[in-house]
Amino acid sequence: MTRRWFFYESLEAPGVTVCLNPEVSHHVWRVLRHRPHDAVELCDGQGRKARAIIREYRQGRVVLEIMQVWQEPREAINTVLLIPWARSDRMDLVVRQAVELGVGELWFFASERSQYSVHGTQKEKRLKRYHKIALEALCQCGGAWLPIVCSEDSLEDVWVRLEERPPNAVNEIRLLACEAEPRENLLALHDRYPLAHRIVAAVGPEGGWTDGERQAFQARGFIPVSLGKHVLRFETACTAVLAAVEVLWKQAFHK
Repeated sequence: MTRRWFFYESLEAPGVTVCLNPEVSHHVWRVLRHRPHDAVELCDGQGRKARAIIREYRQGRVVLEIMQVWQEPREAINTVLLIPWARSDRMDLVVRQAVELGVGELWFFASERSQYSVHGTQKEKRLKRYHKIALEALCQCGGAWLPIVCSEDSLEDVWVRLEERPPNAVNEIRLLACEAEPRENLLALHDRYPLAHRIVAAVGPEGGWTDGERQAFQARGFIPVSLGKHVLRFETACTAVLAAVEVLWKQAFHK
């Protein structure tokens, strides 16, 4: 990739001079070997982007002059991905790829078959790590909005959060990726719900949903869906459902 974006938490008006933090400065100056008068692009994770010019490298920090600032709108379709806790390396991959595919919200929770549930300070460390990974992925892919990242202790807590925004029969669709039949085809679902603006998808866990969990999801309007004829790994299934949303709903919306 030739375009590179860098994070700056508060983008100001054109003409303002800013300093990148030491970690980002090291990457810009030492790794990428940018020099004065080179142009770089910035994002703040809240929709604002900027073009800037490097003016100098001072005391371990890159000094930039902001040349242009603009605001990008949120995605017209908000995708919410519900993910049971899984092995750390798999979760890292899911977060990175989900951001690249434009996920709007990531909800983590403990399912009955979650083998890697986390609590307390361990959960706080995980969420902090996922925020960092999401930020790196956002800069890599040139996105504008960081996803909302949150965690719940159980499915019961997920239901409470879901009910804070009751579904609209026209604008929201809820998907449950699972292996048990009967399941529906995603293409057929798109034909039935082409104007969905909020898509809530639950994927996982590594050991599969229990019968009770599937029934609980379906009781709350989740439609069991197939992601193809093969059995997918947890992280592959997350990517597959987000890619399907991108192709079927998001790209169709922008025709």
